[in-house]
Amino acid sequence: MNKHNSKVVGLDVGLLIGKFFMETEDLHYGYWPHDKTATAQNFAEAQQRHSQLIIDHIPEGVENILDVGSGSGNLAKKLISLGYEVDCVIPSEFLAERVKEKLDENSTIHICKFEAVETDVSYDLILFSESFQYIPMDKSIPKIQKLLSPNGHLLICDVFHKNVPGKSPMRGGHRLDYFEKIIGESNLKLTCELDITEETAPTYDFLNQLLTDVAEPISEMTGGYLNYKYPKLTKLIKWKFQKKLNRINHVWFSGKLTGENFIKFKSYKLLIYKA
Repeated sequence: MNKHNSKVVGLDVGLLIGKFFMETEDLHYGYWPHDKTATAQNFAEAQQRHSQLIIDHIPEGVENILDVGSGSGNLAKKLISLGYEVDCVIPSEFLAERVKEKLDENSTIHICKFEAVETDVSYDLILFSESFQYIPMDKSIPKIQKLLSPNGHLLICDVFHKNVPGKSPMRGGHRLDYFEKIIGESNLKLTCELDITEETAPTYDFLNQLLTDVAEPISEMTGGYLNYKYPKLTKLIKWKFQKKLNRINHVWFSGKLTGENFIKFKSYKLLIYKA
């Protein structure tokens, strides 16, 4: 797996930022079922609630789990402490090393994409916690069916994109209607559906505030300093990367990455299917 892949680098950087600023090594949305204000102070607690929500919905009879896109391994570690056998799939070598430090030697760590996993093990539960969106469905669904044990379960806790008018300012998520069509053609039958869109939306309000109050001022100060210190080089860089810089400003500093827009364009669901 290419360790310089942009998605892999994003995971690594996300872990470092989360650990330093918010005292969390979880790499997913927070879950605010009651208080709707997301802050740096309550972000770690909200992520813990998110993990607990998944744990509370693991079907009875599950003994071994494949955690796909396991982040830093925090959720896998919790699952093992509860008596589950857990293997992990993760494309990042940096994160894989963190996972190995946390899990016991009985856990297998597949450092590759999910569709590239090779194993003879059948799993009672295949778990995707905000990782399903990164895998093409024409590859993920057949692979899931191949790796599930008879009567095994699939648990997806992830964001999907609604088929609604307008252009979403935020990326991520398979089209919900397309997903429902594809999985409806498989042998996987829905047993649980929980919509937590409103409870996860405050994550974007927090992100928007972080970008507005921290990232944008830093970007402006850095740009101003470089322009003062190295005007010719700065002018060259702006000319060379103008399109990319415009795209970054349009996406990240638009002020549109809000919980309100998240609810409008996205659907965050916890879904459980049985083979």
